[in-house]
Amino acid sequence: MPYYLFVDRDGTLLEEPPDTQQIDSYERFRLLAGVLSTLRWAVQMGYRLVMITNQDGLGTPAFPEERFWGPQRLLLDICESEGIRWTGIHIDRSRSDQPSPYRKPSPLLLLPYLEGSIDRQRSFVIGDRYTDMRLAERIGVRGLWLENPLHPLPQGWPASTDTYQRVANWAEIQRLLQERFFFTELHRTTTETQVHLQLAVYGQGEAQVCTGIGFLDHMFTLLAHHAGWTLTLQAQGDLEVDLHHTLEDVGIALGQALARLLEDKRGLARYGQSGVPPICRALPMDEALALVAVDLSGRGGLRWEVALSEAVGGASPTLWRHFFETLAREGRFTLHLWAQGLDSHHLLEAVFKGLGRALRQAFQRDYSQPKIPSTKGSL
Repeated sequence: MPYYLFVDRDGTLLEEPPDTQQIDSYERFRLLAGVLSTLRWAVQMGYRLVMITNQDGLGTPAFPEERFWGPQRLLLDICESEGIRWTGIHIDRSRSDQPSPYRKPSPLLLLPYLEGSIDRQRSFVIGDRYTDMRLAERIGVRGLWLENPLHPLPQGWPASTDTYQRVANWAEIQRLLQERFFFTELHRTTTETQVHLQLAVYGQGEAQVCTGIGFLDHMFTLLAHHAGWTLTLQAQGDLEVDLHHTLEDVGIALGQALARLLEDKRGLARYGQSGVPPICRALPMDEALALVAVDLSGRGGLRWEVALSEAVGGASPTLWRHFFETLAREGRFTLHLWAQGLDSHHLLEAVFKGLGRALRQAFQRDYSQPKIPSTKGSL
């Protein structure tokens, strides 16, 4: 399904003059910081861009046509030079005191995009006004309100911020788009377990985890923090039997979620090791030391050399090995784990932290070189 960014113009793409609130000359033309780099990234990721703007009284003596189209053509020429192409540009010329049926927040100008299938989880309205956020609400996508002191939102609106999110600048917009673009939700239900997982690999390093296994919750929280994920994980399993089914199915769910998010491998770093800079690839945890390396190769496999001598968190050394083996297999990546030390708790903690660091490195992307990281052209 296609996904769209429905973008306001004045105050969102261009700085809005506080006196007339109209960009009616080249002297008043100023792009907001970060606009071009974010829109270029969005186009590379497959977003379709649609500009929708209210231009009060355009074509009347108060706002002659020639004062608008010069700056507008300059904006489009700059975008074109940066590889930014607009799928559609829609302008309503009515005045706010005499609105046409097409004036925002009316969705009528956007009907050609809304009548077909649209990915509403990835689509957004981006603007600096209440009308932009009302438009987002009416078409069923999330709004990103670029805070503008000239146009504060009505006090108390909306009751729930599920409708929109405040953003300070275009760098923050790109971060939020990236988090949503590389997001997945997964449910796994068997006669033995129920697992619900939400994962954004370019997130905030935060986790909400409840599996019924306290030590595993702690390890996943560490993993998400060091990987830079936003992770929500809930699992209910037959712990009255033992930990095996819950640990295994959580590994399956996380691996499958990562595999989904690796379907798009453009610009991917692919390789990751547990430490930076390159001279230090080890992760210490008191007396324990772990070395972790991953290759997002599309081929799942585990090399295990972790000196666990006893059960940790109620799970045996062989069960922990099985967990990582399951994770690598379902995630379709190669995983090398080596750890030495005296305390098995410290060993596993070092391994989970190292895995987070390695995955964070391997998931890095260079959008200026959106190629598959393989001479074969495929992973």
